Amino acid sequence: MNPEVVILAATRMEIDPFLRLGTFKRETLSPVGRAIIELGVAQQRILVMVTGPGLVNTAQALTMALERFKPRLVIQSGIAGVFEQAGLEPGDIGIAQWETYVHTGIENPHISQGVSSLPFDLIPGNPESRQGRFPVSQKHADHALKVLKHGFSREKLTIMKAGIITVSTVTASDASAQWLFSNFHQPCMEAMEGAASAQVAALYKIDFMEIRTGSNRVGNRDKSVWQIPLAVTRLSTALLHLLKDCDFHPPGL
Repeated sequence: MNPEVVILAATRMEIDPFLRLGTFKRETLSPVGRAIIELGVAQQRILVMVTGPGLVNTAQALTMALERFKPRLVIQSGIAGVFEQAGLEPGDIGIAQWETYVHTGIENPHISQGVSSLPFDLIPGNPESRQGRFPVSQKHADHALKVLKHGFSREKLTIMKAGIITVSTVTASDASAQWLFSNFHQPCMEAMEGAASAQVAALYKIDFMEIRTGSNRVGNRDKSVWQIPLAVTRLSTALLHLLKDCDFHPPGL
């Protein structure tokens, strides 16, 4: 019996605390060396894939998983940079309302205005894909927001449903962070994989959602104030809260 849910993480470090929650674990490798980990969590059989960072690694790993296992839901997870302009701090949680790959489109000569749309769809019949914007299951995102706000009600953190952007060049200045926030519909987080998994899931007509926890602020890089252990711990807890919820199941809510 194939797993209903596939959870993606770019690195083992990001998902390792969640892996330790499994009641059983069987790990194999894909033909190109991706870790494929079957877990029993919250009375569900879950498949976790450690994809490697970046769009191409993620797209290759997810394509293999969808064709081999045929799940009903893909969850992109991981840690990410937060936009303080959105009101988030490291340790906070973002749930994707939409996903955008920011390097898609036609360069605008007036750089302050962002990029223009491509003249063709990247997903047939989806004109928003012309600017690298890819769909997210809103019913799963809305339900996740409700579950996580309840699950973390005793902790001091912000949980937000908003856009998440995918980059191939990690932002390293406050000026670039402000430009991205202003030109891409005020996203809450920046990461490197979500748009790839969203696009592949859309092509296969599989529901997709994304949950990330903030490890640092987008902008000037000061690693002395990063909160990676906190972000990794909260990511594991968030995934567990979601999978334990009795109303959560991939075919619908």
